[in-house]
Amino acid sequence: MNKKMRLWVAGTVGVLMTGLMSVNAYALEEKDVIGTWYVNELSMGGDILFHSGVMGMEVTVDIKEGGQMETITSYSGEEPEADQSEWKIENDKLLMTYSDQTVECEYADGKITITADGTTMILSQEKEEYEPYVPGKPVENPTMEDFKGEWICTLMDAFGMQMPVNSELTGFEMMLSIQEDKSELIVIESGEEGRAELQGEMDGNILVLKTAAGDEAGTMLFSCDTMRLSLLDDGKLCFEPESDGSEEETSETDGEDFSVKTYFDKIDVVE
Repeated sequence: MNKKMRLWVAGTVGVLMTGLMSVNAYALEEKDVIGTWYVNELSMGGDILFHSGVMGMEVTVDIKEGGQMETITSYSGEEPEADQSEWKIENDKLLMTYSDQTVECEYADGKITITADGTTMILSQEKEEYEPYVPGKPVENPTMEDFKGEWICTLMDAFGMQMPVNSELTGFEMMLSIQEDKSELIVIESGEEGRAELQGEMDGNILVLKTAAGDEAGTMLFSCDTMRLSLLDDGKLCFEPESDGSEEETSETDGEDFSVKTYFDKIDVVE
């Protein structure tokens, strides 16, 4: 895991561990909460829920009899970390104490919900296995007409992880309007919207979109000055930014595949 991604994942785990903040709780008994719980769903500052495996992360919370609780966090390539804390039920509320902070958590419909700093974590007692997206195969003989339309970037495969694309998680949003004569890329990053005009032509089964000479487009993670787009047989567009081949990137990955791929879904526009 490279340094940039290590810091990002570590920060998210930190939010998880400190995130047992006050929310309303339902009436409950000890038998309702004692047992092993899994963080199957996360939401970071928005309405999109995603599996914790998207971030290469697995979190298990063991609520034990006698008021003890253990949280085990593990993520790709790292040793699991265990943290001890305490819990109790008081006035029909579930209270958890971690790092000298006592907080309330919501229990409803057999799930425990924790919300903190815009991040929501939903714990269930049945573990849900993460199934990553398997890309379709490139269409062999697409035409420009097949690429035309409005597209939105919905998934990024990077640093050995797959994650939904939204400003809270990846730090950017990206839309693409493909037309015969010219196309437009819209990138929203850090609350600022940038637009770039692109010219396109077919190169075999690849649509190549390029910005005008001297113009720049892209995100903090990759450039979009030249976009080579593949149309997949599952209906998505795949864009794989070219690596800059820097010495830093090569040394940090140690030969592992940390390439970036983004996937676009077509938007149905109502006339």
